Amino acid sequence: MVDPTSVSSNVFEKTMYGLRKLVNKPRVDDWAPMAKFFHADEALNRIARELDSFDGRRDPDRCNVLVSKLRQAQDRVLLIINEMLTSLYPLESDRANRDFRAKFPDEVIHDNLSGQLWFGAECLAAGSNIVSREAESDQLRPLARALTKHLDLMREMLKDQALKDPTQYTDRLKESLLYFDHLFADFEFNYVSVMVEVKSVHEYDRQQDIAVLFSEAAMRAQKVGYITQEQIEYADPVMMIGLPRLAVLWGLLYFPDSLKLEKNAEEMSVLFRHFQNSLIQCRNVLKVLKPFALKELEKRLLSGSGCDDFVCGSPAKVNPIIPEGELKPEEEATLDADVMAETEAATTAVSSSVEKSADDDTVGSLNDECQMELQLKGSTESKVVTVRIEDLIQFMFKRIAAVADQLQTNFSQEFRKIMKSVMRPVSDMRAFEFSGQTSRTEAVEEETGVEAQESMPIRATVGVRWVPDSDCMQCTSCGNAFTVFRRRHHCRNCGRLFCHRCSAQEMPIPELGYDTNVRVCNLCYLYKVNPFTPAPPSSDLPTTSTATATN
Repeated sequence: MVDPTSVSSNVFEKTMYGLRKLVNKPRVDDWAPMAKFFHADEALNRIARELDSFDGRRDPDRCNVLVSKLRQAQDRVLLIINEMLTSLYPLESDRANRDFRAKFPDEVIHDNLSGQLWFGAECLAAGSNIVSREAESDQLRPLARALTKHLDLMREMLKDQALKDPTQYTDRLKESLLYFDHLFADFEFNYVSVMVEVKSVHEYDRQQDIAVLFSEAAMRAQKVGYITQEQIEYADPVMMIGLPRLAVLWGLLYFPDSLKLEKNAEEMSVLFRHFQNSLIQCRNVLKVLKPFALKELEKRLLSGSGCDDFVCGSPAKVNPIIPEGELKPEEEATLDADVMAETEAATTAVSSSVEKSADDDTVGSLNDECQMELQLKGSTESKVVTVRIEDLIQFMFKRIAAVADQLQTNFSQEFRKIMKSVMRPVSDMRAFEFSGQTSRTEAVEEETGVEAQESMPIRATVGVRWVPDSDCMQCTSCGNAFTVFRRRHHCRNCGRLFCHRCSAQEMPIPELGYDTNVRVCNLCYLYKVNPFTPAPPSSDLPTTSTATATN
């Protein structure tokens, strides 16, 4: 049986809340984050109520439009909440850690990610499942319900505080915002991990080791004189192709810990895991080459001129080894058929020795010969062969170029991140490194007014600034002076002041938070209806100062 006392109490509370909202509702042009949140949340509730009372089976197109508007409204609400958190906790260390985003694919991180996460949490909390992820959905559902429940309570707290004082944040409200930040970050990591493949901590560390290898190769190449800092800053194509090749070569020679060839294939980075045998063979062959031959190999890898019949000027000239989805852990990716045919004997090298002469190793000819001890395929016997230095350089060029160039085709996303870390390293930016210069004049006037506000970069999600009533005494369009009978009206789209005749149109502006019809001027209405209508220059719109009438 329903208690009449509780029913009357709820009715009284709703009535008092309605009266408070009517009297203390923040102004639309109030730029306080809590005031903006109040209006954004009201717009979100209107869309949610319309969606709840709507039968999507009768009009699926209308349902899709409402769902799209709902997600836009959720994005706006979360954007304002993030603005509050940024103002309350300016240090990233005070907020939830989101370093895990570095392990996400590039296509996951976008501006609408927060709205998608909220929408997904609402669906999970309501009992829906992620497609083909029933078990994972059951694990995420308690966290989704906790997130949506706390978010609903926090929204009510923010709206209640906005009716009291939009500029004040109580301790309870600050704790609620911070707790929501941690809940949302936790849900983001778990939800995205279910939807897409996320790198493990060990795999991310291995990718960082490869990034360090590329950075070391870039610094060594600059020191030797192969590339310049200008080529790195402008992403020169020669550098973009040659640097990965030099990184593989120098990783075999000088930085063996980065490739981890001596460990199991699972311990290696996925970028080179399926080329372990080829890299080990290349490392053995490198022991035969003299310094002058290594120098020649480095130059050829950088320039792309390995031999006459094998052009490696760009990755497109090298056939991709095996697509990323077809790589098998138990088999080594094969090189081009012509490369394997030319170097069939050398691909089985397990140990090498060279008959060094008493001559200086820094000089020599490409026609010089050296002896190598090779183990034959399928046999325990070995034989000593004599090879020209030129043939070894060509073999190494083809092998290293093929392994390095496949990164841009098979692992393009990881390759972009690695090259980005090389070309744009994280540095400590000091804001006040140089002393400021004092102006020669006593005071510098600050530009104000409509023209200055129009030149400011204003985001579409926070609305537009209204021209103050005291700054305009006549209609912006027709130029008639405002009087007691000719009242001024603000256009919700551009923020200027117009008379009733020049602002008689109404239309919704969802990108600014107005989901219902609001007053706009005739010029903005025409431009919204027909975007190809040229907007009038600001010089043609008269604006003057002073006024007394109210909106």
